[in-house]
Amino acid sequence: MSDDGELLERWRDGDQGAGRELFARHFDAVFRFFRNKVDGVAEDLTQQTFLGAVKGKERFRGQASFRTYLFTIARNRLYTYYRDRNRAQKVFEPGELSVADLGAASPTEAMAARDEQRLLLRALRHLPMDMQVALELHYWEGMTTREIAEVTETPEGTIKRRLQRARTKLDELIATLSESEALRKSTVDGFDNWAAQLREELGRGEDPDAS
Repeated sequence: MSDDGELLERWRDGDQGAGRELFARHFDAVFRFFRNKVDGVAEDLTQQTFLGAVKGKERFRGQASFRTYLFTIARNRLYTYYRDRNRAQKVFEPGELSVADLGAASPTEAMAARDEQRLLLRALRHLPMDMQVALELHYWEGMTTREIAEVTETPEGTIKRRLQRARTKLDELIATLSESEALRKSTVDGFDNWAAQLREELGRGEDPDAS
């Protein structure tokens, strides 16, 4: 199997099939990135991310992995979306405002099979967006602190502290939003399991045509 770098080089040389293979490889992850942060436009923002990668593929020099390059575009697209959407109401501050603060609905909760999954999704959406992005990249995409730092264009030491604070705050939100102590305990104790199950559910979308 060709690695991302080989596919990108072939794509640069005009191999459209290599481009489609590269995007099919990463589509689920990018779609998942948007799905718990926006209402009704995850597919559109995913397509816009891929279009951004198409337009910028000649500028990609390989200092980071193609995956971090793609997620950097996705993060910038997400923040641009919320800046544009909330320009008339308030300044968009991703270090302070959460998806819940910004008034986005939560279609992902309806697809969660268990109360623990729904509670976890709700708590994630109440984190400041910078924290939500960092946690989801870490737990759902398995990114290292260095990779998250590259995606968010933030010093690695800052990301380490952000992840620690985010997990503490997430546990506090789970306690606040939970309907019972039993549900809170089950969600926190089984966090890795619930997160892994949600990772699979949220990544199911339709592959784009990367032509």
